[in-house]
Amino acid sequence: MKTSWGRSVRKRTHGLRPADAAQACALGILLLAGVAACETVASPEITPAHNVVDGGSISGQVLTLDGRPVPSALLRAGSLEAVTDAAGFFRISGLPATRRLAVNVEARGYDATTAIYEVRAGVDLSRPIRVQPLASPVVISAGQGGAVPIAGGGQVVIPGSAFAVPPTEQVTVRATYIDTQDPAQFSTAPGDFTARTFSGASVQLESFGMLSVDVRDAQGQPLDLAPGQQATIQFPLRGGTGPATRPLWTFDTQQGIWVEEGSVTVTQTTQDATVSTLAPRRNVDVPFPPVCISVRVLRADKVTPRPNQFVSATGISYAGATQGWTNGQGVVQLQVRSASQVLIQSGPAQQPVTTPPPGTTGCPLVATLAF
Repeated sequence: MKTSWGRSVRKRTHGLRPADAAQACALGILLLAGVAACETVASPEITPAHNVVDGGSISGQVLTLDGRPVPSALLRAGSLEAVTDAAGFFRISGLPATRRLAVNVEARGYDATTAIYEVRAGVDLSRPIRVQPLASPVVISAGQGGAVPIAGGGQVVIPGSAFAVPPTEQVTVRATYIDTQDPAQFSTAPGDFTARTFSGASVQLESFGMLSVDVRDAQGQPLDLAPGQQATIQFPLRGGTGPATRPLWTFDTQQGIWVEEGSVTVTQTTQDATVSTLAPRRNVDVPFPPVCISVRVLRADKVTPRPNQFVSATGISYAGATQGWTNGQGVVQLQVRSASQVLIQSGPAQQPVTTPPPGTTGCPLVATLAF
């Protein structure tokens, strides 16, 4: 691929055709139940599939928690990048087919996230992407350290002289927490909860809270703990006291997966971890017993399939989410937690379902959505 392609991609991402804009709005309407992403959608019949001559294409709309578009957001897919237009839309074309593509999203004033895409030759796959505002800044003295509160309880405790800067320097810390019990916040979680354990096994995760910490020096440059220094993260307690420890994970933005890092100690009020770096996003998670489900998406006639349609399955009885795009028959297969309640969503349609019990073989059809 020519190195000049990234520049041409940036030019392509602005000014989507009206049909494309309506398509992306339709996809963004119901990522969260009751939250409208766009009030000007003309027709829910627009299918997110377009002829793409030069490989595959991905697109979407970047939205705030309450469904407002985010302009000028930067999206990176490998060496390619795009910037959202005034309505939050973007497109990146000329991508090689792949089952999994991590797209990193950054927007001024918002916590960075990573959306997972599939790329199919000759079509455009689209989805909505939500971002959460950064936490309010807390200024501490580098020499004295301090405790930076986390929304919902907990804190990041930074000891004195933990940074390689003069002790009199003022350091700005933002601890942005994603509350797994808040559906709006949870929709901004990076990745699709696919993870790799210490042993190298691939698992799906149930989250008990995640956090990103951004530290800046007096000049506004990124700052991390000095070698040999440690800080304590006290995550708010979620999911009851349970076992004495839970796994701790960091997010790999290149692969779009969570990687096991260590563990947290569960107390009566917090989940505590000692860390030697503050930069990565961290997540308190437990692998769950997965089961495969199939979802069919049809047009309003309840006969014609909708291929290349984005579908998500978000846990109701647990904090986890998976997503994918339908095949030519309008069917998608998703890994979810067994014997649980999940909300299946696609475009303006949604349906709560109970997933099959552990040990279920195959990939049974659990829901059919039509719109």
